[in-house]
Amino acid sequence: MKHRPVINAEELIGGIFTFLGGVFAVMGVAFFLFMDPNTVEGTFDDPAKNHLALCGTFTVLGLVFFLVGIVLLITSIRKRRRRKALLQNGRKIYATVTGIKEDTSIEINNRHPYRVVCEYEDPYSGEKKIFMSESFLMDLSGCIGATVPVYLDSNGGDLYCVDFDPDSVPHRY
Repeated sequence: MKHRPVINAEELIGGIFTFLGGVFAVMGVAFFLFMDPNTVEGTFDDPAKNHLALCGTFTVLGLVFFLVGIVLLITSIRKRRRRKALLQNGRKIYATVTGIKEDTSIEINNRHPYRVVCEYEDPYSGEKKIFMSESFLMDLSGCIGATVPVYLDSNGGDLYCVDFDPDSVPHRY
């Protein structure tokens, strides 16, 4: 598969949340340490309570955003590592593209991306297995009938990776 530079939305949002959450948490701690509590006005009669509410709000919301961003980054990195490990260590089989399916869980510019549906028949048991690729923003209907490599988990698990590159598969018109 050709390597194209891709901006992963999960990593982008995770990075933004982590950065902004860290900034807000640091601001809350800095307000607590360096701000004069008597200068803060708010809904409470006591300026010390207003000061704590302001600092606590910044710190708690910042930490929540920071943790959400960290979780997004970790899950994205784990997915990428799992895919890389499958491509390096997985058992390689060849499946035939039998269809194209719209990925309705994603919508970009009022369009749904497409996923390639591949079918593999085990020559020993005759069991048929169905695999689906990642999403692509192009019409892939010309790829039906092509053969693509699929990498299976060598430990016998259900993990797989369809190594489908729409630019390298011969299109049938």
